[in-house]
Amino acid sequence: MPERGCKNVKIGIPRAFYYHSYPRLWECFFRRLGHEPVVSSQSTQKTLELACAQTEMENCLPQKLFDGHVLSLIDSVDALFVPRVLSIVHGHNCCPRFGALPDATRAGIARGVPLLSVEINETVAPLSKTLLRLARTIEADRRTANLAVQEAIEAMEQHHREEAQMQRAQCDNRKFLLLGHPYTLHDHFIADPIVKKLKKLQAPLELMTFGDNDISPGDILWCVFNKMYRKLQSLDRNAYAGVIQISAFNCGADSMMTERFRRMCKQNGVPYMLLMVDEHTGRAGVDTRLEAFVDSLSWQRADRAK
Repeated sequence: MPERGCKNVKIGIPRAFYYHSYPRLWECFFRRLGHEPVVSSQSTQKTLELACAQTEMENCLPQKLFDGHVLSLIDSVDALFVPRVLSIVHGHNCCPRFGALPDATRAGIARGVPLLSVEINETVAPLSKTLLRLARTIEADRRTANLAVQEAIEAMEQHHREEAQMQRAQCDNRKFLLLGHPYTLHDHFIADPIVKKLKKLQAPLELMTFGDNDISPGDILWCVFNKMYRKLQSLDRNAYAGVIQISAFNCGADSMMTERFRRMCKQNGVPYMLLMVDEHTGRAGVDTRLEAFVDSLSWQRADRAK
């Protein structure tokens, strides 16, 4: 943890899990406080191999990638930033792994490494107050802390607006909706080959976005899944050719929701495909499934384009 009055501390931020729920936030926040945020590089096969040498084999793929990102940072930073994320949206919960992440990281792969953390629970306190508490933890003065919080949240919200606008402007034709957690959709190792393959197939594509937090819990208390659920509820079969969901093998939350999403798509008349991925998933197999799914629906898109 940065000592009192210490500036320009290198704070390592793993490019995994919670990082993708708060785009631009942490870099802007720590930089404004006078420190140097160091974000790990994009996920690659090397990231996974680095993790698999030390992580628990029963962990899901995103957890293994997180561990790989942590390991890649340890020798190049003064401290690691791993928050305890309990709730990203008021009245909702997160994956249980997020709550245990600081303890598991501290006791496991990053043992002996200084670790900076804060509890994020939007149900209890808004993000702005949590960030102020974090700033006080590293002894930032009040004026600097307030400016850092304001600028960081604005940077994150601006990113969400740009992302939503970009996805809406992708294509006017019937498109495919790519579903998944933020940390799967925006992970280079997991989603990038899928996105590139769909573009190669000339399949119009929209990625699920998560910037809108103005949602009520309903009967789904997982914030990410509630957002997916509401998106699928309003899905127009005339606007969407199909839904492709990326799910990590061993994800307990996914195992409870994928069948519900499949039924919703069926009721709306929108074809649905589930892509289950783990560290052993072969790219050729994924490409074949995507080709078959897109080709099987191409006649519908051609007829509607006439």
